[in-house]
Parts: sequence; structure tokens; C-alpha cells
Amino acid sequence: MECIDEGLSVLGNEPREAVYQFLNTICSLSREQIPDRVPDFATGLRRALGGASKVIERVILRKLYEKTGSTFREVSDTDFNDYVLEARRRFEILAHRHDDPTESSRSKKGQVSC
Repeated sequence: MECIDEGLSVLGNEPREAVYQFLNTICSLSREQIPDRVPDFATGLRRALGGASKVIERVILRKLYEKTGSTFREVSDTDFNDYVLEARRRFEILAHRHDDPTESSRSKKGQVSC
């Protein structure tokens, strides 16, 4: 949600709130539901902003990938939802590495050091 807020903020505060209101009223998508309904968010954003939605999507994705320690790279025939799923996958891998104490004690060859 933080990345979506930041991405929509490029429009300004009032337009950002107008987009959220549109999504809630017209698309029956509350702000809190967005992370669980990414395809609906992307569709609603396109309905609200038309072609400009692609620019906002890229801003959101850049911020999202930055938070996962990755760089966003556009790939043809990949939609917003696919990018978000990939970012989630990367985040889960990073979170797992931080939770797994053996990850930090492995050498480059995958051997555990004492």
C-alpha cells in the first residue's frame, strides 16, 4: 500500500484521494483490499486514468521493486499483476533469508562455516 500511495502521490493529494474514492465507489474496491485484489486495482486505475495509468503503474512498480532490493525492468507482454507477483516472490525470498540463520553462515560454495 505504501508504494501505491507514493505512486499515486505524483498526481497530488486531492487527485490521489479522488482515485481511491473512484475505486471504492465505482469498482467496489476499498483501499484496504488493494493488496489482495491487485488485478482489480489495475483495472480500476485504467478506468479512472485511462492511458495515464501506465505511467502510475510504472512509478508504483519502481518503488515496489526498490523495496525488495531489486531494479524494475519492463518486459513485453507482462502486466501489472505479474510484476507485483514477481515482487512478492522476491520479497518472500529476502524475508526467508533473513529468518534463516543458516543462510548468513553459508560460504559462497554453500558450505556452512563454523
